[in-house]
Amino acid sequence: MLVDDNADMRDYVARLLSKHWHVKAANNGAAALAAIGEQPPDLVLTDVMMPEMDGFQLLSALRTNPQTKGIPIILLSARAGEEAAIEGLQAGADDYLIKPFSARELVTRVHSHLQMSHLRSELSSNRMKDEFLATVTHELHTPLVSILGWTRLLRSNQLDRATALRALDTIERSAKNQAKLIENLLDISTIISGKVCLNRQPVKLIPIIEKVINIIKPNAKAKGIDIVVETRGSASVQGNISVLGDSNRLQQIVTNLLENAIKFTHSGERVEVRLNTVDSWATISVKDTGIGISADFLPHVFERFTQAEVPSRHLPGGLGLGLAIARQLVELHGGTIEAASEGEGRGATFTVKLPLSQIPDFYEKSGI
Repeated sequence: MLVDDNADMRDYVARLLSKHWHVKAANNGAAALAAIGEQPPDLVLTDVMMPEMDGFQLLSALRTNPQTKGIPIILLSARAGEEAAIEGLQAGADDYLIKPFSARELVTRVHSHLQMSHLRSELSSNRMKDEFLATVTHELHTPLVSILGWTRLLRSNQLDRATALRALDTIERSAKNQAKLIENLLDISTIISGKVCLNRQPVKLIPIIEKVINIIKPNAKAKGIDIVVETRGSASVQGNISVLGDSNRLQQIVTNLLENAIKFTHSGERVEVRLNTVDSWATISVKDTGIGISADFLPHVFERFTQAEVPSRHLPGGLGLGLAIARQLVELHGGTIEAASEGEGRGATFTVKLPLSQIPDFYEKSGI
């Protein structure tokens, strides 16, 4: 992105740079900012003195926007001297080029900053890959250590019956955790590649929710957490709420939300599951009284491989895939999922909206 209000200078610089890169030009900072908002460039080369929005104002606007703060910015100015260059660099520019400059110097500076930008991107990408591999290795290794350790103790034939039963329970639980991690990795890979096939048919939601709760209840009970189901209307009305979807995948969505709620809720507290209808949508809400979600993390809660800190080192970490998978599956069903929290320590609510396959007579007659 080249920004200069002087048409002759703008044309001259554009011709120089167009031999090596694709150049988009603007005659002032405001026009450049609008164009950058539509398509962020790899680098911004801008004059300082311009009407409407000068180079420093453009620089400030780009640096305060999270989407553009990493773009390399080179300032062009007729103001010579060390102080002018220092002012530009302190304002957040990556470089400061004083007019008049040679064509070779301009091309070299632009090339150098583009190379450094690409290198930073590669390093960031590699670091993320390394961090992900380290997390996967740790999460798969942890249950394996537990399985091997208890297996060796069982082989020693020196455990009493109660301890042996505890060992078997621990081995089974660790194996299930490991299997779940592998399942999540395979799931997210399938979803990303677009290979998920839904077996769509009318599915009643009450049996789905009840089945998930029956499976999860032992874990919740062991942690001292009470799961409360709240439904609206009579049992017959609630039993008729159905959506067009894949029964197994819908069960997976509810499971991931409940497991997440239990994981981040303290012992002795509660998790509420609510089923409702709003217009032509079925809504499933999972509300907990747990550690809550900070305002900074809330926008990222459904992203892959991201996860809030667990409240205790004794709790499992995880890969941060459960909510990401839930979001992808909800969207495949034509629905939406939202997270809400009043902040850390104040619990969280996750709400899934799915299009109804049919609206129960009760709601049609009541106009609800």
